[in-house]
Amino acid sequence: MKKEIAISLGLFTMAILVDQLSKSWALSNLSVHFNKGIIFGFYSELPSSLRVISLCSFFGFIFFVYLILIYLLPSQLSRLKYGISLFTGGIFGNVLDKTFRGKAIDFIPFTQFGLNIQFNLADVIQWIGAAIIVYKVVVAEKIIWYPENQRGKFLVNPAEQIRFGLKFAAISICSFFLIGLFSFTFFRTSILENNLNNADALLSGFLLAYISLSLIFTLLVFFAGLIISHKTAGPLYAFELYVEDLLKGDRRDLVLRDGDNYRHLESIAQNLNQHFKKNDQAR
Repeated sequence: MKKEIAISLGLFTMAILVDQLSKSWALSNLSVHFNKGIIFGFYSELPSSLRVISLCSFFGFIFFVYLILIYLLPSQLSRLKYGISLFTGGIFGNVLDKTFRGKAIDFIPFTQFGLNIQFNLADVIQWIGAAIIVYKVVVAEKIIWYPENQRGKFLVNPAEQIRFGLKFAAISICSFFLIGLFSFTFFRTSILENNLNNADALLSGFLLAYISLSLIFTLLVFFAGLIISHKTAGPLYAFELYVEDLLKGDRRDLVLRDGDNYRHLESIAQNLNQHFKKNDQAR
């Protein structure tokens, strides 16, 4: 595992631990405020089961994007990865509260500038992470949007890369089907047991939201598969071109891109180059 990925996951875990420990301490020593809303206190009137399902689905989507980002972003953007880790860890801290307690615990008051709000350390960690993200996006704009270290074409082996992406998408669809079947059954049972008047509307809304989220997520998984496969197909394609040039008499070095798999191909190419040079000299 790369150093910056290990540090990113460590920051993500640390953010959760610090947040949960601070909330446990606040429950015993301070006057706290309970926030039952999904986001910014909104939708607190929804049934707890719906709030939990919505939050878990929302965070599952964010966590997937987070893992893809810290894996795909180049090493030059390590601080951006750290900011994303803090931001995601802060979100997960509040999601844990609302999943297991049914409400987030706020204990830090802010009464300046006519405001009267309360928040927690998870919120603070999110703001710190967001500030780092914004700063790095502005400062490292060229690296993010105009990277010099990329190939001229993305689909270097279209058939294989698309097949790889479709395999990822198929796994995603199967997972969503199983999770959706369980979630819908559980949600429907909870609604009927609580005798809610708008049961049909809630179930329809849940199905629409779940199917939409599943399709969007599956599409993202497909493109993620294309990107990940590029790190394998790219160096193999570069090595093929290198061997072709070598056979034509072009003695050059093979230099792979940052983050490519099969970096050992560079040393193999160097050995091949030296071998051909010796043969040329022997003639």
